[in-house]
Amino acid sequence: MANTQLSDATHILAYIALNQDKSEIKSSAIAESINTSPSLIRRMMSKLKNAGLINAVKGAATPSLAKNPGEISLLDVYLAISPDNSLLNVDEKTNSTCPVGSVIPNVLDHYYQEIQSTAEARMAKITLQEVLDDVCVIQKKTQTV
Repeated sequence: MANTQLSDATHILAYIALNQDKSEIKSSAIAESINTSPSLIRRMMSKLKNAGLINAVKGAATPSLAKNPGEISLLDVYLAISPDNSLLNVDEKTNSTCPVGSVIPNVLDHYYQEIQSTAEARMAKITLQEVLDDVCVIQKKTQTV
């Protein structure tokens, strides 16, 4: 099963940013937009709050971005919600007596670290504002069809 936490956390931030003019932004409304449970949204929002990306008060349906969308990178979001900050994980439980199993974890670890560094460098360059701009452009295109 794919890990969608980065996607969902970015969705939460975009939803909050695009609905700031509403008097309330309930976790149930965000959950409906993502097709998940409000409790999962609240847990993710807690992580985003702890990372300094949103302002939220327990029991109040008034979350807001803690920074300008242009100051929030996808790397910020990724680091906020990824407990181990690892895109790929090597299976360390391979057979140590096998010629392949005994070395493949070390070989893959090298490549996975390279992939991690490249992905993080790219995520650092993509801002929430760019995501919001793309959402608005695509929304306009679908509304004219």
